[in-house]
Amino acid sequence: MPVVCLGINHRTAPIALRERLAFSDEDRNDLYSRVDLSDLERQTGLAELTVLSTCNRVEVYAAARDPQRHFRDVPETLASLLTRHRSFEPAIRASHLYAYREGEAVRHLSRVAAGLDSLVLGESEILGQVRIAHEQARVRRVSGPVLEAVFQTAISTGRRARAETAIGRMPVSVSSEAIRVAEGLVGSFAQQRVLIVGTGKMSRLGGRILRDKGVRHLSVISRTTRHAEDLAREWDAAPLGWHLLGDALVDADLVISSTGAPHPVITRELVEIALRRRHGRPILFVDIAVPRDVEDDVVGVPGVRVVNVDDLQAGVEEHLAERMRAIPRVERIVESGVSDFEEWRRQAEVRPLLAALRGRVEDVRQREVERIRARLGEVPPDLSEHLNRFSQSLANKLLHAPMQRLRDEADPRRRKLLQDAVRELFGLDDDEASRE
Repeated sequence: MPVVCLGINHRTAPIALRERLAFSDEDRNDLYSRVDLSDLERQTGLAELTVLSTCNRVEVYAAARDPQRHFRDVPETLASLLTRHRSFEPAIRASHLYAYREGEAVRHLSRVAAGLDSLVLGESEILGQVRIAHEQARVRRVSGPVLEAVFQTAISTGRRARAETAIGRMPVSVSSEAIRVAEGLVGSFAQQRVLIVGTGKMSRLGGRILRDKGVRHLSVISRTTRHAEDLAREWDAAPLGWHLLGDALVDADLVISSTGAPHPVITRELVEIALRRRHGRPILFVDIAVPRDVEDDVVGVPGVRVVNVDDLQAGVEEHLAERMRAIPRVERIVESGVSDFEEWRRQAEVRPLLAALRGRVEDVRQREVERIRARLGEVPPDLSEHLNRFSQSLANKLLHAPMQRLRDEADPRRRKLLQDAVRELFGLDDDEASRE
């Protein structure tokens, strides 16, 4: 049951090229509706298809259900398939695409799901993206038993990696670490009033994390009111105009600031005015901007605590080191998953042959039992039953060793030799030809 992966990712191509090839959910559905799998299988042996597309990769997985069928020019076929749905010149394809076959394809997808192949080591979103890609292909009936096993192996590997190792524990982005540190200082976010200053990438990530952690009172402020309104709709937050920054500081318990301003936007004077209206309530500033958003002098104001990027960086580096230390153990989990898949594939490949072999022996057994019964004439029911059980036991004992040998052979070449020998010796190919 051959498997192949063709892809492009952040290591092989710039983002501009990845964007051109990226597939939305609608794009994938369109591709699946246009592909004639029956025609593709007749031409190449491919019978199953799944597309995985994220901001850092686009990969196509394909499989054949016939273990005796060998792929012909599969990378070229899949590249042409992508080209028909995206602008992707042959010269670019040659320099940026990679291909994996058989166990290497399963290993690659398992490493992807475990976060080992991500731009940020151990990032958590990729596992869900792998699961969604598989589910979409399954619902559209372009996937099948082989890719089902491939993707379930990868998903299981990703879950094990995160449950059994530190590969996904502790944040390794400044935004994530900022939220972790803030939570340690203020406690549960449920009752905290949180203000996000700025609407850039870091603020967007911080806002998503805060919502996931149960923040109920969230406001966002920006120099561009429309940007604040767009994010507020996404987070179900309150948008604020920049002129309301002073009032917003009066209300907030936690301020996370990440603007692109070239100078501090939160000054000591602004903070002191807000504090006089807060009646002694403390306030925490988490400044993740570079250059800094919170003025140096704010640090000395009573009732104020300031955490900046330098304070966060040491934690980020330590957490990344912890994830790095988890890599060898995750690789072992990946190899365990690949071994399980190879075992499933061996059993799946040999199962039809074993069924045919048992069927041939069973036909012979039944004919011989009937022949003996006819020769003996009328026999007591208990003797007839003993004769039937004896013949079944004899057939099972004779079949046990060769069938186990077929199941256990791991070397692909020897496995094929054994399977071909069994087909020829027992005339199983003749049976299949006569049924056709």
